[in-house]
Amino acid sequence: MIKKHDKRLLKLSKNFETVLSIVILILVLLGIMDLVRSVYYAYIVDFSNPVQYSQLNSFLAEALLLVIGVELMVMLTLHIPGVLLEVLLYAIARKLILLPKTSGMVDLLLGVIAIGVLFAIRKYLMSPDEKSISLSRLYNFSPSDNKVLTSMEKKDTELINS
Repeated sequence: MIKKHDKRLLKLSKNFETVLSIVILILVLLGIMDLVRSVYYAYIVDFSNPVQYSQLNSFLAEALLLVIGVELMVMLTLHIPGVLLEVLLYAIARKLILLPKTSGMVDLLLGVIAIGVLFAIRKYLMSPDEKSISLSRLYNFSPSDNKVLTSMEKKDTELINS
C-alpha cells in the first residue's frame, strides 16, 4: 500500500516529468527552426557552392537528434516500455549512420548487434499488451482503440491509488 506522502511524491515527480517534456518539446521546436535556417542558407542562399559531405552529415545529425528528442518527450509522457526501446533504437541507428569514416567495422558490428538485441528484447521479453502499443498506433489513436491503453493505464492508476 502506498502511503499518502508517497502519493504526493509520485504526483510531484509526474509533474516534473511533464515540465521536462515541455522543455524538451520547446528545444526540439527551436532546433527545427535552426535546422531549417541552416538548410536554407546552405541550399538556397549559397546554391552556387555544392554542399560538402561534412555539412550534409551535420544536417542529418541534427535532424536525427531532434527525432530522438521527440521520442524522449514521448517516453517521459507515456511510460510505455516499447517507447524506451524505440528511443534506444533511434539513438543507436543515429550513431551507426553518423559513424566517422575513420571508425572500423567493429563499431558497426557492435551497433548492429545492439539493434538485434533490442529486437530480441521486443520479441521475447515484452508481453503481448506491451507489444500492441506502438507509437504509430498511438499517433493514430481514436476513442474506439481505448482497449489498448486501458490495461497499461490501469496498472499505473492502481499503483498510485493503492
